[in-house]
Amino acid sequence: MWRMRKPRALAEPGRPGLYHVCSRVVDRRAVFGAGERRRFLFLTKSVAAFAGVDVVSWCLMSNHFHLLVRVSALDPKSLSDEEVLSRMEHIYAPARMRHFRGVWERLGTAEARLEFLAPFRARMANLSEFVKTVKQRFTQWYNHRNDRDGTLWECRFHSVLLFHNEADDGNGLGILARFVAGYIDLNPVRAGIVPYPEQSDWSGFGAASRGDPDGVAGLRILWGRKATDHKAAEAVLQMHEHMMRQALARDSDQVPGKGKSKEKPPIGARKNAAAGALGFRASPHRETSDERRGSAGPEEAQILSRMAERCVELTKGHVLGKRWLIERSL
Repeated sequence: MWRMRKPRALAEPGRPGLYHVCSRVVDRRAVFGAGERRRFLFLTKSVAAFAGVDVVSWCLMSNHFHLLVRVSALDPKSLSDEEVLSRMEHIYAPARMRHFRGVWERLGTAEARLEFLAPFRARMANLSEFVKTVKQRFTQWYNHRNDRDGTLWECRFHSVLLFHNEADDGNGLGILARFVAGYIDLNPVRAGIVPYPEQSDWSGFGAASRGDPDGVAGLRILWGRKATDHKAAEAVLQMHEHMMRQALARDSDQVPGKGKSKEKPPIGARKNAAAGALGFRASPHRETSDERRGSAGPEEAQILSRMAERCVELTKGHVLGKRWLIERSL
């Protein structure tokens, strides 16, 4: 029971927080097939739209998931009743919403209506409520589909607060967030499922490489609006992929028995699905000085070589910053 009661680092009221979240299936059972992953992603995106959470990156493995999420600075009390009801439509069926709206309309005073919607407001901009709702709804769906009862998850969930993001100035979330996103996106490669991260069907970077709007939106948040407003979407994909290639190359150099990473065409030479989906002009891409500054320098390169080891520690409940990661990695 102590594991169920383990405290989580939560965002302070009125301040957004960036979190690495992961959870594993009970007994490490491989329950995530293609249908299960589609359903889990659908639920994650629906609950995120209700709760005011940005899903920056994700990876769904056979028996666990990783999410990099940003909890917004939204104050649910600032939302109008109609805005709350509209958000509820993301997680409740039309028939249930007609019932909720009917009850709300029959209440005679503003105070009574406010009290009726208070429990729904309390579930917004809240990491624990977000993850709990996703996992509960997926469990209900999975149990019904497979004629089973009981819990599906090993424990509540692991989370780590990377930092409070005070303001979105268009420059993205910084090097620590990019390393954690890279670790998440490299899970299928490290597990030997795919040779390159963009080939994964169930990761944020894989989705972005195929032009999925949610995957590209996550990279915009991660690398910053300034990286995409005046450049093709392929430039952001290239920066993220370049960082991951560095990590794989250093792993190959330092881990006995591993060969060096194979060379592959740059992302701009492959079909530019992301650029077409976003209406950007596809063009041959050459790395610019701005992009080179976005990739890892000498200090960061040392961190990349031990990214996987450090991210295991990230999932154990610590509140971290860039200095912590650097000090533990050098």
